[in-house]
Amino acid sequence: MSRRSLTVKEKYSQYWPMITVLSAVMCVLFLISYIIVSDVLIEGYLRLAAFAFFALSLLSLFKVKDGQIEIEFTIDKDEEPGTLSLNYYVRENEIHSESHELNDLTEFKITEVPNRSFYNDLIKGDKAVRFKKKNLDDWMYLNEIYGRVIPLSQDNAEKVTRFIESEKPV
Repeated sequence: MSRRSLTVKEKYSQYWPMITVLSAVMCVLFLISYIIVSDVLIEGYLRLAAFAFFALSLLSLFKVKDGQIEIEFTIDKDEEPGTLSLNYYVRENEIHSESHELNDLTEFKITEVPNRSFYNDLIKGDKAVRFKKKNLDDWMYLNEIYGRVIPLSQDNAEKVTRFIESEKPV
């Protein structure tokens, strides 16, 4: 039985819970200030700041609620050709799985996560693993789920690439 696994975690900041709490507190403070102040111009600025911190607290709360995604890469060589299986977990619950034949995977490279949000403009260190399949010219993302590319650290992206390339048939 020839089966090997590698588990990596999504690049995830430990500061998300603190950001959630601080932005909620700031929202409440600006809201109370808005209620107390009688100047119309300052009232508008305080209202805007309260809304901005409310939005930040809500969005960061969703990030905390979603949790960190774990990706398990399993290579099974018992059957010909070998199979690469990817299982995605959040809090030990499997949310998605997919598999690829090892013979179909031709090239791998580590790239930056595609820029699809303002967050990607700020954080440039997020990496993704891309691959090509036989008979296809386009690069595809290996760590993609439901159209979202899961960000990995540089170290984890390199581990994944080395793991798959060491197990590929020659």
